Amino acid sequence: MQGLHPRTGLFWGLISLITLYSSHVAEAQVQLQYRFTEGQTRRYELKQTLTTSAEISGQVMTNRISQNLLLGAKVQTLQPDGSAVLAKTIERIQMEATQPGAEEPMRYDSNSGQEPAGPFGVIANSLAALVQQDILVTMATNGEVQNVDIPQELLERFSGGPGLAGMNSPEAIERMLSQGSVVFPDRPLQRNDTWTRELSTELPFGKMNSQIEFKYAGRTKEGFDRIDAVTRISLEPKPNSPFQIEMKAADGEGVYLFDPRHGCILASGLKQTMDMELTAIGQSLKQSVTTEISMRLLNPGQTPPGK
Repeated sequence: MQGLHPRTGLFWGLISLITLYSSHVAEAQVQLQYRFTEGQTRRYELKQTLTTSAEISGQVMTNRISQNLLLGAKVQTLQPDGSAVLAKTIERIQMEATQPGAEEPMRYDSNSGQEPAGPFGVIANSLAALVQQDILVTMATNGEVQNVDIPQELLERFSGGPGLAGMNSPEAIERMLSQGSVVFPDRPLQRNDTWTRELSTELPFGKMNSQIEFKYAGRTKEGFDRIDAVTRISLEPKPNSPFQIEMKAADGEGVYLFDPRHGCILASGLKQTMDMELTAIGQSLKQSVTTEISMRLLNPGQTPPGK
């Protein structure tokens, strides 16, 4: 795995690729829907980088943690309404994190068989528990998740001890697996049509609310559909928290490329930045957090079985 600059290049590389595909957009009304065929498997590469910067005693400290997930989604059964039960699986996890005062970052690879130690190990081991575990997700043709079924033993592991914040419910785990995807409206779209989606996440210090505005940018000459997104984030602090967090600024943008012929996301790129001020025992700390997420289909153009 590589550091921030190559990953930032990857993010903007995906944006450039999507922009290239988006030339000569045709004016047409379309109904965007996911397509499922029993026995079909799609595999995605999902990359996420979280960079935090804070000024401490006049010195800027920057930490970075990145993860690379290899995801599989196999269609188990089809429902009469067109929805499908998918077995979502994390096939491999690679992680890298910088640490103050160390030149070499900490690294983890689920294929190595080695368990990392320390605080980084808590995060890595929490995610490692998901590797090669089938999580059954019922998804409608518009991308809405109708049900999530996680093995009870796995769910108890996440809810019964330390690990990742917000990873204590089937819905939270599904959100992690679905980063880079989009839920479509149940109506035909034409260029510049918009729709919104609201999400919230419970964190130790409060509730983070996200409002995402999607805009259909049209169909390209190659036959792909482009969707642009703008994210607005707010924070509801927890009243009895030992520290308070004020969101000074928060916004994000993203772009998705959808393949209507095969009914799936081909690639996506998302970036959001949050500027916050943390206050505790009379002291304040300003912090900036940047999240970059990119996803790409590893087996595009796959022909469903029997087609």
